[in-house]
Amino acid sequence: MDGLRAAGQQQYMPLGLLARAALRRATGDVRGARADLEEAALIAARGEMRLFQADCHLERARLALAEGDRDRAREHLETAKAMIVETGYHRRDPEVAELEGAAPE
Repeated sequence: MDGLRAAGQQQYMPLGLLARAALRRATGDVRGARADLEEAALIAARGEMRLFQADCHLERARLALAEGDRDRAREHLETAKAMIVETGYHRRDPEVAELEGAAPE
């Protein structure tokens, strides 16, 4: 992340932050994962990066599941699904299906 920050290339920051959030989630660093997701979402919203915004909601759903909060996971999943349909970002459909299986209604 330090290298991305030093490069000053904001368009790559959400990708790096999302990757680090996933790693932190997988290693149990919930606070760090949440901080990375907040920063990624802020940059994505400010830059109108809708695909990264959808990715943030998908990772937030995963984090909520890791914390055992199925209701919050479903909220983020529904937001991500709407954004995916709106933007045509169907590359994420397999991830949506996987999360739907993990957080059934």
